Amino acid sequence: MLDIKIDEAAGYIELTVDGAIDRAGYEAAVAAIEALLKTHKKINAVEVVRSFAGMEPSLWWRDLNYSFSRLDSFGRCAVVTDNGWMGPMARFFAAFLSIEVRTFDLKDLEAARAWAKDGA
Repeated sequence: MLDIKIDEAAGYIELTVDGAIDRAGYEAAVAAIEALLKTHKKINAVEVVRSFAGMEPSLWWRDLNYSFSRLDSFGRCAVVTDNGWMGPMARFFAAFLSIEVRTFDLKDLEAARAWAKDGA
């Protein structure tokens, strides 16, 4: 499941992953990002990962291409999770990206939201 929350005025999107990501959830996330980019040059994001059970195989390559094509559209991205391997992986890849990325534990979700929104 992929839940999407948007703050249009702030140019902010929050994606919550809890389980598997299907095509409908992925398409809704892309549409939400594209809608925000019509009114904001850069947007900030929080990705909350409660659990991750993968995504449809056909979406992996598409997501990789889309993500790299939109890197310059993001200001700050907070990754919020208690899944042990995701935080270190996000920090590793952040070293190669031009956007600001920070990781937070689930208990610090409000701090992650505040940090991401402050990057406007």
